[in-house]
Amino acid sequence: MEKTIKFLLWTYLVLLIFEGALRKWVLPSLADPLLIVRDPVAIAIYCAALFSGRLPMNGFVITIIGLALASIAASFAAGQTNLLVLGYGLRINYGHLPLIWIMAQTLTRKDVERMGCFLLLVAIPMTLLMVWQFRSPMSAWINKGVGGDEGGQIFGALGRIRPPGFFSFITGPQAFFPLAAAFFLYQASGNRRLWWPILVASGLAVLIALPVSISRTAMIATGIVVAAFVASMPRAGIGFGPGFKALITLAAVGVVVSFLPIFSEGREAFMSRWETAASTTATGDAWSSIVGRILGGFTQPFQWAANAPFFGNGIGVGSNVGARLLAGRVGFLLAEDEWSKVFLELGPVLGAAFLGFRVFLTIHLGLRALRALFFDRDNLPILIFAAAAVPIALNQWAPPTVLGFAVVGGGLLLASLNPVIEEEEEEQEEVAEGTESAADEEPAEAPPTQPIRERY
Repeated sequence: MEKTIKFLLWTYLVLLIFEGALRKWVLPSLADPLLIVRDPVAIAIYCAALFSGRLPMNGFVITIIGLALASIAASFAAGQTNLLVLGYGLRINYGHLPLIWIMAQTLTRKDVERMGCFLLLVAIPMTLLMVWQFRSPMSAWINKGVGGDEGGQIFGALGRIRPPGFFSFITGPQAFFPLAAAFFLYQASGNRRLWWPILVASGLAVLIALPVSISRTAMIATGIVVAAFVASMPRAGIGFGPGFKALITLAAVGVVVSFLPIFSEGREAFMSRWETAASTTATGDAWSSIVGRILGGFTQPFQWAANAPFFGNGIGVGSNVGARLLAGRVGFLLAEDEWSKVFLELGPVLGAAFLGFRVFLTIHLGLRALRALFFDRDNLPILIFAAAAVPIALNQWAPPTVLGFAVVGGGLLLASLNPVIEEEEEEQEEVAEGTESAADEEPAEAPPTQPIRERY
């Protein structure tokens, strides 16, 4: 059953990355149902974990169940009677969260590193696709939105879209590349699992994708991962050894890449977007707009909370799906930012409880990662934390991609804390499990005696 759960977790990860391609190009007529294509996989994981006794019932999962039940009661008290909207809201806030702890119980450290290798390998075609989208006109088929919608992508700058790669929208690369950068820096610092040329190619793919994305969020989020890596270097024991020399070599190659035409084009578009953002502030400073946006994300929600109904407006009402079901149009019926939406959906008390849970979970993961760094000199958990902390605590969960990366990031972090099991030990455990299963079955009729050959 453990192999089944691992297979389903891999399926969840693959769909997380490629579900946008299914919705845009492969099956555009099924774009709406494919919005929840990972939900059946999550349900299958829960069933397999339940039957195998691997479904965790810790304090976090119990709290999730309690908050979900309270949200149902509050929604009915608020007069929210649309069960589809209610169910979709529960899916957003609570439906996928227990996967974090199932990943922690099922995946080994080597599984985490293998998933990291997969992300790095995907980064190469992802960047090539983004370059193609970046250089194509907004009306090109490669830049179609979900459901085959022409011009369905977000404008960036200089007549370019913000290329989403395989994802539905730019929110995908904003979450993908920081996590890919975390695994790249971990491997480049001396823990390599990929062949060196492939690792270099994946690192350069991340480097090129950031300016091409024309996304300040992607750039800053990846910068946070790099800052976490630099800060962790002394404690992780990364000195002037092979790992440090590898990073210096890669930095030199990065300088060469900076002279490539596509890098220059991406940088020009990114800086245009940066200057446009700066022009919206009174000081004309882009950093002021970023700081103001961050501070506003913390202050505005509490202003909404002060005016929100006690029981809120009902869970799911503030999502795009809720808007389509209730008002017949896609948009934000309540508020665009996540914390304001939560307060308006759940009310000031229950909303604060849910957001408090997310913040507490983020702090818990951060402390676990710091413990691994200081006591085990392991920097992989803190790098994953740097990539996943913002999606878990602050970002919108209504977009399926953001929710997926929040869950995957938290699960990979906890699973990376598991002790390293050598391949031989894993084989011995599999043999032992097979022996136990065979012992439970009825003994078969003994076969004819054959000469026994020793294996060497």
